[in-house]
Amino acid sequence: MKVPKTLLLISLTCLVLPTFAADSGNPAQSGKFTGTQSCGTTGCHGGGTIHNESIIFERKDPHGVAYGILGKGTSLRIAEALGIKGDPAKDIQCNVCHAPMQGVDAEFFVKGLKPDRGVGCESCHGAAENWLRFHTRPDVDFQQIIAAGMRDLNDIYGRANSCVGCHLNLDESLRKAGHPELFFELDGQCAAQPPHYRDARPSLGPRSWLTGQAAALREMSWKLSLKGDENFLPRWKALVWLLQKTELGRQELPATEDFAAMQKAADGLARKAAPKLWSTPAVQTQLQEFSALHTEFEVQNSDKALLQRKAEVLVPALDRLWRELRKTGIAQSECETSIQTLHLLAMDHEDFDPAKFSTALGKLKVSLTNLSAADSKKK
Repeated sequence: MKVPKTLLLISLTCLVLPTFAADSGNPAQSGKFTGTQSCGTTGCHGGGTIHNESIIFERKDPHGVAYGILGKGTSLRIAEALGIKGDPAKDIQCNVCHAPMQGVDAEFFVKGLKPDRGVGCESCHGAAENWLRFHTRPDVDFQQIIAAGMRDLNDIYGRANSCVGCHLNLDESLRKAGHPELFFELDGQCAAQPPHYRDARPSLGPRSWLTGQAAALREMSWKLSLKGDENFLPRWKALVWLLQKTELGRQELPATEDFAAMQKAADGLARKAAPKLWSTPAVQTQLQEFSALHTEFEVQNSDKALLQRKAEVLVPALDRLWRELRKTGIAQSECETSIQTLHLLAMDHEDFDPAKFSTALGKLKVSLTNLSAADSKKK
């Protein structure tokens, strides 16, 4: 049986890049879709207290409004610009991310099921038919569930692959039609959902941040290798610049503008970043190295647009690493204030001021140095 293009697209890891896909998206292997309602019953993930994953997702997760916005305001104007007639939710250009199940043929659902209207459980976790009934049994281990077709989102690399397709890749036609530019930063976006899962693994924040940014670089490199979207080039340069300031990035990323080579290297970086633990000193060192970049924003006659893109990727890195450091009990309001100021300056696309950004970043460097000195005295 030939798998329809729409089904391959809704398998989000395949939407990223077939070369790096974590699964094939083949329904013969992964079973049929059973619908969100099969997960959210009171006896399963909709039961409240410690079994409230579906409740959190449905009531608080931003994915829950992905479908609804297609019929409103900006979405309708974008659809009109694209020449879409009728409901945007029925068009693959929109529903591939906003309502994935709408583009899947009926034969790939269990009998009688009406497809989820928006982004549901199986959009990320995979078709549930083959593992739904046994995945909570105490005598079944996680690898058996994965073997039955559930997508492994515990793996940070796999998690990044499952998210980056819809949260970064945007066809040039959609951007020109007015779709907002997409940015991907795995750790911050996971934290903002809020998470409907529990994950207390060590240094999860820095690992997710670096893995996600490496996956983003891989995707940008792929797009640029196709010569189809030059809009990514300044963003690509900024992300290469940032990641080459990390220990793993210096080891893995070449000094080249060969997009195919960078695509492969970025994937290697993502794979190695996912399991690599960060110690508290490593987080402190990286923060200090990033804050020392303030001198690069002082250079006269620099490309202002590129500097803005560099600031745009630098600030989330500072924020996620700082939040990891805060878990150690450190309280430093000056650092917090500096990062908030940097965020506001970096987001000023129309009138980005490199000098002001440099000054704020320099203040952060001083605060971090003082913090490190105070920590040394305590020891």
